[in-house]
Amino acid sequence: MARTRMLLCTAVLTALLAAPLSAQGAQRVQPWQYRWYWGVKGGLMTYTLPTAGNVTAPQFGGDWLITERRAALYVGYSQSFQAETDTFTIAGLSGTNGVTFDGIKRLQIGVVAMVGNNNLQPYVGGGFTIHILSNARSTTTNPSQGVVNAIDDAASQGFLFGIFGLQYRMGKLAVFGSYQYTPQGRGYLLSGGSSSFEGGIRYALLGSRESDPTAR
Repeated sequence: MARTRMLLCTAVLTALLAAPLSAQGAQRVQPWQYRWYWGVKGGLMTYTLPTAGNVTAPQFGGDWLITERRAALYVGYSQSFQAETDTFTIAGLSGTNGVTFDGIKRLQIGVVAMVGNNNLQPYVGGGFTIHILSNARSTTTNPSQGVVNAIDDAASQGFLFGIFGLQYRMGKLAVFGSYQYTPQGRGYLLSGGSSSFEGGIRYALLGSRESDPTAR
């Protein structure tokens, strides 16, 4: 777990450093730079339940990629709609407790390094994500307030995440696919890490700044 978090932190720092270093060496603004890409995406998310084990659920969402010289701000949202019920060990409660939830929401913000200027363009980085189990509740008919509060606390948590993606640009349009990994920490209902495989399209609706003095 510690090694995974160290690798994720390294990816984030690499992406953060890539922008100023690359800006010094690049003079010509590329068509994909200083753009605000709006995207829609879909894919699969895998996670682990205590009894059922590994589960794969479909998910849908959107993302925003705000590009600079060699890096981009990444903001993403996605949600799965697959309901789950299982027994969990919850911090502050004795034994195991039955919990059901209606899906998983993810809100992400991070920085990615954009590699190269070719139409087929990789990117890698990471950041911070919040996972929320939608409408998580006890399977007991009349749970105590302590149980309700404990489930609420364990149903959402923030983590680091890493992302590796590949996009193919066609003018302002880009088709992309990505893999994301999140090492979920203690205190969250879902133990272990979660993985996400996503694909979708992005379109540069507007620039991330009005003008670029190096453009000719």
